[in-house]
Amino acid sequence: MKSLIKRNRERKKRITDRAIWVYNNGEYEQEQIVAEKLMRLIYENPLGAATLPNLVKRKAISRLYGMYCRTRFSAIKIPKFVKENSIDMTGFEGPYRNFADFFSREKKDVFFPEVPDMLGSPCEGLISAYSDIHPENLIAAKGSVFSLAELFGDELLAKAYHGGSMLRIRLTPTNYHRMHFFDEGKITKTRFLDGDLFSVSPLALKRVARLYCRNKRAMIQFSSQNFGDTVIVEVGATFVGSIVHCFEDGDYVQRGQQCSYFLPGGSLVLIFFKKGALNADKVLLDQTANGYETRTSVGDFIGVNK
Repeated sequence: MKSLIKRNRERKKRITDRAIWVYNNGEYEQEQIVAEKLMRLIYENPLGAATLPNLVKRKAISRLYGMYCRTRFSAIKIPKFVKENSIDMTGFEGPYRNFADFFSREKKDVFFPEVPDMLGSPCEGLISAYSDIHPENLIAAKGSVFSLAELFGDELLAKAYHGGSMLRIRLTPTNYHRMHFFDEGKITKTRFLDGDLFSVSPLALKRVARLYCRNKRAMIQFSSQNFGDTVIVEVGATFVGSIVHCFEDGDYVQRGQQCSYFLPGGSLVLIFFKKGALNADKVLLDQTANGYETRTSVGDFIGVNK
């Protein structure tokens, strides 16, 4: 009996040690990973890791899932998904014809800081902040780095952000999947780069080298009024069939205006500021340095103009 109790305690400890913790309003909480058992099978189990990542990264799998999510039959899963993941539906209008409509749901009331030099989060998710970045050695996850030149597909543009700042916002499948412009300004150029569709969960980020540079992504060069020239990179992921832009090149946009939305699946946004343009919030910087992501909602204060 004692041996059984001891084994149970050891098992609980192993589960706790494998948990992913995030910072939220002064406290640390365990992240609830959607389809966690499957994700751990794909990226942690030796047998699964040897074959399954190459299967789930394929666009055909995400395309098929996207087709299902656009059928009326997929609407059946919405109430259960909302309940199991404790999603706050305040401010959203329904009902939704299918799961894809629900996933890309639009929030009507979005508020950003009114003070021009204050930066509000462009989307909801788990945020990390980095200052004084080096284009050849950017942090993706613990023990994993990537090159900004490879991410951009443009070495000259990458060099322009040496010593600047990077914000990384990871959107889980339960988050609000629309991004808003954090400042007024002009869209100078957009570009889509084709690639794989690995998951962007921490389980995958720790195990797939240069994942950001390998996944399908969209790059937006945005000349903002209060933060200068910036680059926004939207990274697709497993089951994200499309990244839909709500603007055209050359458009002048307003703070809080919708920028884009993702169709079903987790996803990730990277934002780059030039040297001297941003002072990221100290709490974010400290939590990132300690290895924790911080929960953020659209419009939450995350930094100021230097």
